Amino acid sequence: MIRKRDVVDLSTRARRMVATATAFTFLCQNFSWAVCADGSTFPTGGFVPPPSILGNWQIINADRAAGSIFVPDNSVFEHNDPAQPLTGGGHNWLFDQGSTLCKQTDSGPAGGAPTAWLNPAALPVDCTFLPIITGSSGNPPVPIIQAVADVPYQGDAVTPTCDPTQYVGSNPLVGPALPTNSYFNHLGCSISHGAATTPQTATTYMFVAGLKGGLFVMPLTNVANPVAGGEAGKTAGAVGWFGNIPLGQQLNIASVSPDGQFALATSLRRSSTVYGCYNPLGDPTRTNPITGVQSFPITGPVDPNFSVPHANTVPCMQVGNNGFTANVGGGLTTAFGPDSQPYFGGQLSVNSFNGNPGGSVATAWPQCIFNGFSFANPPPVTLMGKLAVVFNARSANHCGTAQPNGGFSLAGVTAPNAIIRHGSYMYAPMLNNTVVVQFKVTADSISGLSQYKFRTYIAGLPPEITGLGVADDLQSLMIYINVLNLGAVERENFTRLPLCEDM
Repeated sequence: MIRKRDVVDLSTRARRMVATATAFTFLCQNFSWAVCADGSTFPTGGFVPPPSILGNWQIINADRAAGSIFVPDNSVFEHNDPAQPLTGGGHNWLFDQGSTLCKQTDSGPAGGAPTAWLNPAALPVDCTFLPIITGSSGNPPVPIIQAVADVPYQGDAVTPTCDPTQYVGSNPLVGPALPTNSYFNHLGCSISHGAATTPQTATTYMFVAGLKGGLFVMPLTNVANPVAGGEAGKTAGAVGWFGNIPLGQQLNIASVSPDGQFALATSLRRSSTVYGCYNPLGDPTRTNPITGVQSFPITGPVDPNFSVPHANTVPCMQVGNNGFTANVGGGLTTAFGPDSQPYFGGQLSVNSFNGNPGGSVATAWPQCIFNGFSFANPPPVTLMGKLAVVFNARSANHCGTAQPNGGFSLAGVTAPNAIIRHGSYMYAPMLNNTVVVQFKVTADSISGLSQYKFRTYIAGLPPEITGLGVADDLQSLMIYINVLNLGAVERENFTRLPLCEDM
């Protein structure tokens, strides 16, 4: 538990490397005045749960939840029925180890906020099982599927949207982009072919991994013709398999960068290897993988012929090591932060590529992917051009081994079972998974190095936290706890807290 202060602001302006040590600068600040989404005030020292908080949310037919993800959609009422509760513009998808990944059905009063979730029967539109793959053939690799029965553990999602006003003349197919255009927006406009989209209308891409098949991506799209009593919002499409990752790695944790440029897969079981895929939803810049030259850079128009590729054609390879010992618990969780840096939770720490990630040094993510790689002369000019060349060459493991992260170490976060991001914030449990710590993570505008502010969000939870999620429709942090009763009988404790993001 953080005892000396409610919040610590870790601000790094420069990096000094002496052997393996990294220098940090710390600033103290008090944020006990923060206002929560429900209008309440964040309590000094964080929440301390009375019995009324613990288990104050009901999920019917669920157990051993490893986390949840809110997926925005165009629904208003559950099952498009005004006699059922409001959906809040989306649904929460629960990684339930007792069944599988499923969209939760909102339960509660007619036209009101939901008061519980129903974990539905494992129907293909609401739930997903992953293929069990025993081999592959051809190039690109085509999977040999034994069955469709694997359950994902933890995953991530991205919803690329399109703002046409980021292009001159508001026509992404014709006009060049404004200086404020981003890779994320360029990708979203490429997918929509220039049509304006929002998180509620754009396709969401869920990244998941299964022990017996590897890394997958699943598109979620709104029901074309919703009817009263039918499906509301987005439903699951066919999964795509990233076949360029070797089989047999027992991968079951997936994460995608906030801009959709990278997908990562790691294992809770044996391997400490970090596998990465570049442009998992396609390359909106159409970078030549040999020369690194871009035909449609984010400063130019959108490629009118763009399409999301089959996942088995996407370049993937080992990019580094999470720094945790395999076969004794290994890496417990993996997540991209708001700073677009990968974070790995394991036995003793939270690791990142460099103890203070970000910045322009060769060992920082993502340029560590080509650290030490010998480019042809002349080398590609852009970062994306260099990444494309290295992934095309499958020149692996240039990022090396991740190191303990200074911000998470200062907060005392060790062996977290879950790390999640929400906007500029991250959440992780600590102290035998009985305390949740909240971080605000930003990148310094000059150095590019990651900066951290953190505070105890809630303390005194029963061990152990199995997963976390943010329900945007409820404006709440959701905490999933596996509780042992007398006789070592397991039961699940679902706890909901107000969302307080005002650091």
